[in-house]
Amino acid sequence: MTADSKALPIKPPIPFGEFERVDMRVARVVDAPMAEGTRKPCRLFDLDLGPLGRLRAVGQFALVPIEQLVGHKLIVCCNLGPRRMGPYTSEALVMGVPHPASPADQEQATPLFVDDVAPCGASVF
Repeated sequence: MTADSKALPIKPPIPFGEFERVDMRVARVVDAPMAEGTRKPCRLFDLDLGPLGRLRAVGQFALVPIEQLVGHKLIVCCNLGPRRMGPYTSEALVMGVPHPASPADQEQATPLFVDDVAPCGASVF
């Protein structure tokens, strides 16, 4: 996304029931190496959702150093269904915002981190 994306208007309202169907959870990053074979630079996330198990996610977080990811907690959407990204299947969407240093031809992001006191698997509301 570009700097122009900051000027986008707020989207139209949706019924609260639609929002409640989105399942966002706290996940701890176990590992996040760079993915190979994707069209744009991506990381391959191994995510720990505590009692809910582990999920894999692929996302454009290549500008975030691995040291700032591994061991930290972030927000994931885990009920969008699987999505093919290059040779990988992404099972969750790591929530983020546009990274200010993202090249114009990419949509690099920085994740929405959560305080460490939040338990893995906790619902976001």
